[in-house]
Amino acid sequence: MSASPAKRKFPPPLNTLGLFEPYVKNGKKITEVVRFNPVEVFLAGFLPPMFGSISAIVIALVFHNDEISNYNWQCGRARLPSLSRIINLPVERTFWQLFLLFHVPIRVIELITGFSRYKRMRNVNYKRTWLYEISRYAYFVVGLLELAFLSGLSIVGERENIQMHVIFFYIFGICGIIHMIANIFCHAHSLYYLNPYGRLSYYLKITFTSLYILSTPILIGSFLLYWRKCITWAYDVFAICEYSGVFLNICFHGCAFFDIRYKVTFSVRRIEDVPPANKAQDDKKMEKH
Repeated sequence: MSASPAKRKFPPPLNTLGLFEPYVKNGKKITEVVRFNPVEVFLAGFLPPMFGSISAIVIALVFHNDEISNYNWQCGRARLPSLSRIINLPVERTFWQLFLLFHVPIRVIELITGFSRYKRMRNVNYKRTWLYEISRYAYFVVGLLELAFLSGLSIVGERENIQMHVIFFYIFGICGIIHMIANIFCHAHSLYYLNPYGRLSYYLKITFTSLYILSTPILIGSFLLYWRKCITWAYDVFAICEYSGVFLNICFHGCAFFDIRYKVTFSVRRIEDVPPANKAQDDKKMEKH
């Protein structure tokens, strides 16, 4: 006698709110409470830092030009201010902190989602699992460190502790580079690479990362030229590299739009234990669906 094939359990039906009806899985009753549109979640994490950084820079250059520009250092006048000096001003600091710190929890959700999905979506044809796992953990851990040091340099400005601010700034930049490289590596060896948007996202990430890395030696070199050789225009180059670095970092994370669109659903679910008697009844209901 041949064994009868097991009945396949399809996803539960949707209710009038577009949510899954309560169902039982592994002895747990799962009730979907609310579901979020992934594009809306992405915009909540992408638009605030973009708006906050642009607003802070524009307000400083347009409305507080006398206070922030043409300041006189030991090597002469610098026409463009650094980001550190911009976020020292009260209004600019408010915009910067409000919008950049607002997006941090959303980015944490993005990191948790990516860390989990990179594990499930690894390309089975890629055999160096250990290297993939190292990159996946680097993506997550270094991504959290990047957010931590971004928060640190936003809260601890030059006027609070200039040494700590500079340390936070450079560690943030290093973490950003490591996170980007790990992200690209995992993307290339996972199902995220598939069309319709996988390859577009992949090449955009490479472009933004390459520009970000190329701007780093220019930023450091121009800063040293100003301080050691007193070449005044070098500080303007340094400031432009800072502005560019912020926007390239934001644009890189903006590639998450292509990674989650049509691929990820964010929902909040309530999980409860099911008594054994009710479990058998619920299993029968699920089989009917």
